[in-house]
Amino acid sequence: MGSKEKIIRVGIFDQIVSGGGVRLFTLKLLEEFSRQAGSRWRFHLMWPHFDSSNNFLPPPRLRNTTFERIQVASKSGVRGKLLHRLYEGLRGAKLSERGRLSSLKSVGAYGDSLRAEEQQTFRSGTGLGLKWLDQRANQFDLIYLPYPYLTLPREDEWHPKKPLVITLHDLAHEHTDAWGEMTDCLQQEVRRWTCLADLVIFSSTYIQNEAQKIYRLPSARARRIYLTPPASVGSYGQATGVLSRCGINSDYVFTLGWAAKHKRVETIVEGFALFKRRVETNLVLVIAGPLTETLLDGNLHGLEVGKDVLSLGYVNDGDIPTLYRNASAVVTASISEAGFNSMIFDAMYYEKPLVCSNIPQFVERLGTDDRLALTFDPHSPQSLADALCTHFGNLTESERRVAEAKKFIDSRTLNHVAREYLESFESVL
Repeated sequence: MGSKEKIIRVGIFDQIVSGGGVRLFTLKLLEEFSRQAGSRWRFHLMWPHFDSSNNFLPPPRLRNTTFERIQVASKSGVRGKLLHRLYEGLRGAKLSERGRLSSLKSVGAYGDSLRAEEQQTFRSGTGLGLKWLDQRANQFDLIYLPYPYLTLPREDEWHPKKPLVITLHDLAHEHTDAWGEMTDCLQQEVRRWTCLADLVIFSSTYIQNEAQKIYRLPSARARRIYLTPPASVGSYGQATGVLSRCGINSDYVFTLGWAAKHKRVETIVEGFALFKRRVETNLVLVIAGPLTETLLDGNLHGLEVGKDVLSLGYVNDGDIPTLYRNASAVVTASISEAGFNSMIFDAMYYEKPLVCSNIPQFVERLGTDDRLALTFDPHSPQSLADALCTHFGNLTESERRVAEAKKFIDSRTLNHVAREYLESFESVL
């Protein structure tokens, strides 16, 4: 009889959990991991209670996958432990039960305090999350960090107890001031991560090459894996009444993302205003994402709130498919991304015209011939206005681009991505 195949145990640790694309990608990738695991792979996901947008993170229920809360917040005493169990039960309950349990003011107050404590603890630079991870490191054969930022202790050394794989995303902390006063700390932290990791995964050749130069990262410890939308991208939910609830009653151009400087939402606002001055149209600009509601306090360049522009703020995962499906076009003006962002994937998946910035990470796969999408200079509102005029001025050509983009994105599945990730994990053992 042959020897029994060794089980590979992967610990997936993320104490920040981005409220946007990284969270969704981690879940979808984990779903694909569980499908491919067979008898050989086991995965253990470690998350806090809330993501970076303060939304509760329910435990995923997947084959070959276990889940554990990162416990660094205090729950001392019998009462604290009881409240914690009640709170977890409340968040995991059915909606009817949730309404009944939410009447317990002490449970609601506990949730508020837990959220505040987690946010403060995980951003304090103490490395408490990694100390918690070290206590259970022997349960795993390797550790994977899909989002390593704001995790290392700032004052102390830390070394992984198991082979370590990380995904490095965009270089906004190197090329922009998007992180504000945290920029210097983040630059130093990423340099440390690139020294500590056995393998660093990128989703763009451009970002990989830039990172290898900045961090003197050897090619042997770097790998590029192109991402793709999961086949179930449209299954986050089919919410009803989304458009009326959001106050959308006309055709619109859609953009989604948090209000960070490197997302260049101001270019989209001004470019759309220029477009509306040149073309007589009832189109509305719909902006969605964490903190985007604050944009209405800025310069709207003559756009009228409610008539020309709507800012939805944070939207639930279940509302996103409807917002894409009903859009006349999708626009992203980001100047720093890991590779394709979720807007590019979703626009292609939902067969919507895409107008995006001409940054190297995008052009690397899109090309410059307008075959898959129209591109523009993200620093130039005029360039965006020109692209919008081109799109709406020739809808037949736009339909051709949409069809080509759908074929392009369907040519690579999440199955390919997951398989390459698993091969990468195995390479460090």
